[in-house]
Amino acid sequence: MAVNGYHLAVGDVAQLKDDALATRWLAAEWLQDAPGGRRRDEWIAARVLLAMLLNNGPLPQLERSAQGKPHHPQLPAFNISNSGKSVAVLVGEGDVGCDLEIIRPRARFMAIARHSFDTSLCDWLESLPEVEHIPQFWRLWTAHEAVLKQRGGTVWQMEQLRLPLQTLCPPDRFLHHVTVEDRLIACCGEQPFPANFGAELVILSDDACG
Repeated sequence: MAVNGYHLAVGDVAQLKDDALATRWLAAEWLQDAPGGRRRDEWIAARVLLAMLLNNGPLPQLERSAQGKPHHPQLPAFNISNSGKSVAVLVGEGDVGCDLEIIRPRARFMAIARHSFDTSLCDWLESLPEVEHIPQFWRLWTAHEAVLKQRGGTVWQMEQLRLPLQTLCPPDRFLHHVTVEDRLIACCGEQPFPANFGAELVILSDDACG
């Protein structure tokens, strides 16, 4: 169910890259323009998931903003994120941003945090029990990425955000985290998210996706 115009979907690239799904959900010219190599599967999977979430027929060919953010004048605002094996799509009213990460060990996570986050966030992270370091590092990272993507920014601007610990987003924006198995998804938008907001469409490796 959409809340404040938000819809969220998450799926695995291995399921969504299927040729039958691509033919069903993407306009023919899309497949001709799809990149080659490793990016092709992720590219197709993300757009198939967006089309399935919107559920309004084949997805038209997308345009790109000056910041490189995909959009289309006839579609609601959306944002795509992928982790390599999985992809997430957030749709909303007004600009939205999302970031998907697999919760996994990260070498030199504190050095990355010190380079990327405000000092107060780093001090808080370092003060936590060791078992919480990696989960909370990814929570901070995804929050920063989602805010940047909502603004149309890039990861190189992360250290400029100075996000407050209490909300992890600017005062005029709202942030919400969703967990799907080992996947953590940060969602940022212009309207508040209810506490029970979650993914309404989930297509993982053991799920049917017809």
